Amino acid sequence: MQRSEFNELIARKDEVGMHAIGRALVHLFNRQTEDEQQSNDTKHDNQRGFTSSDARRGSITAKYYLKHRKVEDWQREYWLKRDRKGRTRLGKYYRQIAEEAKRKEVARRAA
Repeated sequence: MQRSEFNELIARKDEVGMHAIGRALVHLFNRQTEDEQQSNDTKHDNQRGFTSSDARRGSITAKYYLKHRKVEDWQREYWLKRDRKGRTRLGKYYRQIAEEAKRKEVARRAA
């Protein structure tokens, strides 16, 4: 998946876009270490999961999505907010999310 396709997907204002955001956050949460998951914080500079500025909100939103299978509108707005470079807050994690998509595709083809 190209970055532009990813950005279009998460920007959709329907259930598909909402689930794409939720799944992406869960993927990033799963990349956090176990102690980071428990504390909703980033403790290790390992280039995996959330940055320290997003760790708390990202972890809580991912846990919420896992429990309720939805992302609330205000949560969606937070992750789609753009920075000075025009990237969405979730978009800065594109590389990690693309790695997971590629891994899943390889596993699917092998099955």
